[in-house]
Amino acid sequence: MPTIIDRTPIHDDAIGWSRGAINYARGEVDPPHHHAQGQLLFATKGVMLVETDRQRWVIPPQRALWIPPFQEHTYSVLSETALRAIWFSPSLIALCEPFTRKEEVHVIMATPLFKELIGGLFSAGYSQASQRTMAVLLLEILSETQHISAELPMPVDERLQRTAREIIANNLWDMPMEILAERAAMSERTFSRLFIKDTGFSFRAWRQRARICASLDLLANGIPVKQVAWMLGFSGQSSFAAAFRSILNATPGEFLPEQKGFPAV
Repeated sequence: MPTIIDRTPIHDDAIGWSRGAINYARGEVDPPHHHAQGQLLFATKGVMLVETDRQRWVIPPQRALWIPPFQEHTYSVLSETALRAIWFSPSLIALCEPFTRKEEVHVIMATPLFKELIGGLFSAGYSQASQRTMAVLLLEILSETQHISAELPMPVDERLQRTAREIIANNLWDMPMEILAERAAMSERTFSRLFIKDTGFSFRAWRQRARICASLDLLANGIPVKQVAWMLGFSGQSSFAAAFRSILNATPGEFLPEQKGFPAV
């Protein structure tokens, strides 16, 4: 069961925001639900798979996800995760016009300023008025931040989706496609064809992207780049760095945690 560390509900619409800090173990699932408020999901540690009826996003600690009011969603925890959630009342959202993308689910980069504001909302060192100002500023940042596409599309087919989850959760990076297809109760040819149809990537290309997404959680927890490369089955640090750059257009070092860390709850 998830461990709720902090949850402050919205009682006063003049305040207009609330917060939640929840720790999840790997494999936990939050079933389909929605909120009357807009929601910002951010993991200080871990990787989540967030899903709506039409789309899926893999969210590492370098990303955050905006979910508009009444949007049904669910999320699965792919590794031990420390979640920070902020809820915004419709009236507070309305103050931040033009929030042109407020009705779309979208991913944003968790910049240093973004992380500082999230940390401030969970800190006892600020007044209620100051925290409301931070909440409004977060909404303004959301309205201006460039949209980031999901790095890892997940298969739609239930058999393939189950296999994809197992690969990520159990680090099955070297398991032959033949065996994975057998586990999914389909031929290797069908497995390959459906994977391309569902994700737009060949299975080999998708698995490479999945490895890079898995590396984000390891890097965010301070594991050295060389060790991450070894843990994920790359031939060496240079091959890992090359694959990382080809997919994320950045170096692994840019995703290492900041020295001062994230404010504790």
